Amino acid sequence: MIMFEVLKKFNLFEKTENVKKFGRGFFNRSCLVYTKDSHYLLEMIEENVFQKPEKAIINYKLVKKYLQKYGQAISFLDDELIDDEQCVVVHINGTYWRGYKLPNHAGLYKKVINNHMIYEIGKAIGHFHYIYKDFPIKELQISIPDYFNLEKELDFLTKTVTKITNENFIFYNDAKFVLDRIEDIKLLNHLLDNGEIPLRIVHNNLRLNNIVFDINSYQVIGLVGYDAVIPGSLLHDLGAALCGLTATTREDEGNLSLVRINISFFKAFLKGYFEEASGLITQKEIDYIVDATRIMALVNGLKYLNDYFSGNKTYKAAYKEQNIDRARNQFRIVEDIETHYEGMRNVVSYLYNQARNANL
Repeated sequence: MIMFEVLKKFNLFEKTENVKKFGRGFFNRSCLVYTKDSHYLLEMIEENVFQKPEKAIINYKLVKKYLQKYGQAISFLDDELIDDEQCVVVHINGTYWRGYKLPNHAGLYKKVINNHMIYEIGKAIGHFHYIYKDFPIKELQISIPDYFNLEKELDFLTKTVTKITNENFIFYNDAKFVLDRIEDIKLLNHLLDNGEIPLRIVHNNLRLNNIVFDINSYQVIGLVGYDAVIPGSLLHDLGAALCGLTATTREDEGNLSLVRINISFFKAFLKGYFEEASGLITQKEIDYIVDATRIMALVNGLKYLNDYFSGNKTYKAAYKEQNIDRARNQFRIVEDIETHYEGMRNVVSYLYNQARNANL
């Protein structure tokens, strides 16, 4: 069992009392390891997700060094686990692992509990974007080539649709949902290519399993999962976080009538975000936050759908059609945003102006 090997490598096996899994991000899995007097965070990434995992490791080091240089270090990131050869990353059976000893009051959550928690998440992401505003993007290694190459994803889907058989015709409408919105899905890349929004460092993995909380207050102690950082737009991060963290259900909910954006969470997230990043974000980026949320849900759905047609090779599935269920959840969020588009834009404008006026 891989977990046993990891614990042995980090000299935790003999004293481990319990291990809890906390979900899977797009690129990694997080686990908490409990011993009698301490607990540890383990992060795992898989080779089949990162075509160039060695570059992801380099990026992680760059991000951490930048935090330390500007006095924004996250304390537990310096308390890294090491193996007997003094390595902070161990490689076992196609997986890479790193770990940290956490403060006693630190922990992870499997779902967003309330408005205060999502407000704190928004603040943490806003703070991340703000402190990295001057990060030297040219130094980043491209660990996931073509990650934002949506033309490649769309081309694959288009070719797949022409081969749909009677056996899988049930998925035709899922494919058509994306193909009917081809121009929409390209919008963020178009804005970047034309210089209408700035190129920035993007966390690219803002899932709940990559957010470490103070369990007594819901305050975010730090973000993790930096292996996936990539050049992009903060709208990629914002859109992904909003469609993922403010949804009303789990990502593979079978009853689609339950799936929508929790507008209360949406407001609380943006309130926290703007308190930290109102001095950074441009008017053009503000104008496209709702679009970004819809687009990133569409992108997620497209990738889940393509992965299903590819045999569930990238996003691990607990059952054969889980990636179809994930895709349909994302498409339902797209529909919900399209229905409430103008109202959500008004919310964004109101909250941004409120934060900006408070900082004058």
